[in-house]
Amino acid sequence: MTNRHSIMFFNKLLMAATLLFMAPAAFALIPVLHFSDINSGPKVGLGDGKGSGAIVTIWGNNLGDMQMDSKVYIGGEEAAYVYSWARADGTNANGPADLYTYHKIQAISFSIPATVADGENDIHVTVGGMDSNTLPFVVRDGNIFFVSPNGSNADDGSWNNPWQTLNHVGSGAKSGAERKFQPGDITYATDGVIQVNPNGGGLTIMKLKGTAERPYVIAAYPGATVLVKDHTSRGIHNFNYDSAYWHFSKLNIQTNGNGISTFKGLRAIGNTITNYPGGCATGQGGAISGNNLSGRDTVGGGIKVYGNHIYDFGCDTSSKLHHVFYISNRGGSKVKSFELGWNYLHDNKVHHALHVYDERSCGDFEGPMKIHNNVVINQVGGGVNIATGGTPDPCLSMDIEIYNNLMVNTGLDIPKFDGYHFFAIRVVNRNNRSNIKIINNTIDGYGEPGKNGYALHIQGQDSPNWIFGGTWEFKNNIIVDTNDLPYQSGVWKEPDIAGGNLWFNGGDGTPSAVPSWSTSNFSNVDPLMNNLGVISKISPANNSGVASSLSISHDLAGVPRGGVGEISIGAYEYNGAAKAPPSATQLMIIDE
Repeated sequence: MTNRHSIMFFNKLLMAATLLFMAPAAFALIPVLHFSDINSGPKVGLGDGKGSGAIVTIWGNNLGDMQMDSKVYIGGEEAAYVYSWARADGTNANGPADLYTYHKIQAISFSIPATVADGENDIHVTVGGMDSNTLPFVVRDGNIFFVSPNGSNADDGSWNNPWQTLNHVGSGAKSGAERKFQPGDITYATDGVIQVNPNGGGLTIMKLKGTAERPYVIAAYPGATVLVKDHTSRGIHNFNYDSAYWHFSKLNIQTNGNGISTFKGLRAIGNTITNYPGGCATGQGGAISGNNLSGRDTVGGGIKVYGNHIYDFGCDTSSKLHHVFYISNRGGSKVKSFELGWNYLHDNKVHHALHVYDERSCGDFEGPMKIHNNVVINQVGGGVNIATGGTPDPCLSMDIEIYNNLMVNTGLDIPKFDGYHFFAIRVVNRNNRSNIKIINNTIDGYGEPGKNGYALHIQGQDSPNWIFGGTWEFKNNIIVDTNDLPYQSGVWKEPDIAGGNLWFNGGDGTPSAVPSWSTSNFSNVDPLMNNLGVISKISPANNSGVASSLSISHDLAGVPRGGVGEISIGAYEYNGAAKAPPSATQLMIIDE
């Protein structure tokens, strides 16, 4: 262990010992719901002998690790059946994604009751006598189908007579000229379903356009392990780029190329994506990727990417053009911004994690782009990368809200391209006119030891085409150096607004100075975090944040942020003391 890490290790031991004597009495946090896998569906037609209507999975914090006497309601009616109420740790009926280790999220899978009114409704839970916030759900007509490894594509797709393959669903479940699978319908895949094509390609969706009100859905049935395997370049593939409004939930995807290609109105919720066994994901795409080239309409409609667990994706020889996320609009006209939230991304060797890049005709986006509550661990290239190419000016002009993200050990070297992009956050290019808000994030380690690296590369000098042309705010962030590397690059651009940031060099004096523009009182001060990045009661970050342009309701783990004077620095609040519930003016971090 190096002297630098010995100091940090000792500080954490001291913090742990101190907490033993300072631990507060247990208290109950108000339950908070973040998102659901589907947001509309029927109240009857399930046929599994347990529930009545569509099976919905909801994810949130402070829900409890088991149901006990807690309840879940829709439109004031209790759920028809609760399949699972547990930690979202990837080991139970609520899906394969681990959203518990860092996010501390629990999940509930339940069936819509027949007694609920048609139309717009709200889902909420009651835990320990406390009601949560609500999530929207529209009760409407629609059919429910099933796929089973023991089924037959010649059957009717019911619970008792399921279909056999997901590709049968992806082609509309044709029976002669008729397509049985219609907009608004849902298919649940039961345990053991494996979709693989020996000739290449995993699950192919063929010319099926849903709508925002009536999307197509493929989801894993509670407790089912469902696998989409592709040894070529297409995990879930939008064939000819002419399908729209598809929702995919709780699937395991293994691929050597793209995990999920985008659809207009896509919801990708609670899935896992990784390499094909023995393979290597590479190409010019990513785990979730797509663009609007050549008249395609595949990135609009407000794409939602929530709660996915993407890991071990890529290898030492992956292309620098392959990323974790690569959703771009090159169609020449604006589309609604996408949202990346509550994702767990670790040990990925493709280039950049939370990646926003446009070029060519640069269609731009409308409405704020939200990148929040993500965890990025051991990432080749940037934790966050926002850049542009092409000639239109502006190429990007929207607000980009980057908050409640934890980035640990990002900016690692790309073995195939030695000396490339050693940073946690990078923002560049003249025609990138976006207004970027980087608030309440934690950066714990960045760059490649013995080579290069920066926590921040927001370019303001050198080649004119590379100078960031927009504005940026940097508040309430924790930045920890673990590799004796500078906090910012030498061609830095000063933030338009900054304050409340905490900088720590590990206690060994390198780097010796924080950026000259920093007005923080916390220069090279130990934030006293545990190994998950959570601050302690005695941390200088506790309740030391300043007001920002984003009033954020909860932290990365669902702990209330509180008002002014109760906002902590970094992705996490100290979770041992109750704070006032969020005010009506605070940004509720929920699926809209």
